[in-house]
Amino acid sequence: MQPGVAISPAGRVLELSLPLSIDLGDRSLIAQLNNGDHRHLNRGLYAVVLRYAEDKTDIAEVFPQDLGASRTAQYDLITESVQLGLVALSQPLPQQSWLAIRANLIREYLGDGQASGIIPENSVALGVLAIREDQPKWLDADLLRHPLRAALNQGDIQQDLARHYETLFKDVMDYRRSGSLGSDFAASEYFHLLPPVGSLPKEAINPKKGRQGYFPENYRVWTAPIRMSDLELVRKESMRLPPIDLSLNEPVDVIVLAPLSNRDYGYYSRRLEREFDPNVGRLPHLDLLRLRLYPRRPIHELDTDEATWRSIWGRVQDQSLLYIRRPTRAAETAISGIVLARGMTLPEPIEPAEPTPADSGGMIQDEDTVFLNRINFQQISLQRPPQNATGEEALSYLIAEFGDNAVVVKACLKILLRIEHRYDALIWQTLLVLARAEILDVFLDDLTTEQASDAVTSSAVVTVGTSHGLDATLLNAWQALDAS
Repeated sequence: MQPGVAISPAGRVLELSLPLSIDLGDRSLIAQLNNGDHRHLNRGLYAVVLRYAEDKTDIAEVFPQDLGASRTAQYDLITESVQLGLVALSQPLPQQSWLAIRANLIREYLGDGQASGIIPENSVALGVLAIREDQPKWLDADLLRHPLRAALNQGDIQQDLARHYETLFKDVMDYRRSGSLGSDFAASEYFHLLPPVGSLPKEAINPKKGRQGYFPENYRVWTAPIRMSDLELVRKESMRLPPIDLSLNEPVDVIVLAPLSNRDYGYYSRRLEREFDPNVGRLPHLDLLRLRLYPRRPIHELDTDEATWRSIWGRVQDQSLLYIRRPTRAAETAISGIVLARGMTLPEPIEPAEPTPADSGGMIQDEDTVFLNRINFQQISLQRPPQNATGEEALSYLIAEFGDNAVVVKACLKILLRIEHRYDALIWQTLLVLARAEILDVFLDDLTTEQASDAVTSSAVVTVGTSHGLDATLLNAWQALDAS
């Protein structure tokens, strides 16, 4: 142990001013320090603790205040010190791999630095030691141990989990490397609980084939490049998300980050960026590559993407690959911290308006419903009422058949704006015919073109209507309006 300062849950300050080394094979010293006990260590799991101790030395005579009392003795000097000790844990040591045991213990001890009250309050846990056959087998220096905190804040438990995961992940990689097992393995082979941010083996991800083998099949996994300078910020923001429980059959959104230098990121991110598409209304965005346990064709949206990802993967260092849990809301809206990592400036947040007394409870209406609440055939007919029974009948059919269609109502309104009031005797019948034929927009475009040549409105309607095959009786009525 190296020198340092710790504070126990009871508030006692424990300071170690000199390096401390303990040899568990020196049983005579251990027995001497424990009054002859513990020459042998029982099989089990032990918490390694640093605890407060008092070292009493020298004898001083105490003279009584009463002449009839006898003289006594007490220690002349009491020195406050610290001791390194072992506290037996209630969990047994199972017949499992040492990696599996450590993975199981993190779920049980996550957020519990006192092992459910077993560790004394004047002690600080430094790790967990496994004893088998009277010999120490392994030491996990991250279990039960956490940094000094005044209070438990959001993300602290995830930080403890991430620290233990990174240590265990390194041991797993060393174990597989020593056995020539390769690095393409599933996380569930060694872990039960993953932090929201963590390392993963590079061989388990293949963006060229669109495959990932680290996460379960029902997880939605993407990969994207990121600047190395933005990595710490993304890690800090994602650390507040809940841990990933692999034992739950719930889908989780995960992004695998490929850190690149600023120069490489600027070059390759432009090749993966999709421009603004007015047809779908999506802003320019970085195209995330979807990875699956069993890839499906086509893997890449564009033919050039495969070559781009091959180049990106060649520049990613083996130990730098990182995954982050994607917030549920970001997964639904396709907005995440990956886009922010490009250096975009966010607008100032808009403060929500306070609800008015007429608020209906915050019900959300779509755009068409809002439009029809303000502009509809009933409202329009108040300004352009039908002039005869035929027009009133046509209006009633329009309301019944197309009253809830915002596109039709909007197109009819545009046509009404181009045709004068003196044609109201035929306008509603004409709109009904055009709406049923689904040619309102085409008719409006052709009418606008025809009127641009200073043609009389009735003549323009007859010309355009003839080209679209409207009823001859209706067109003759239009022609007769100006003739009369």
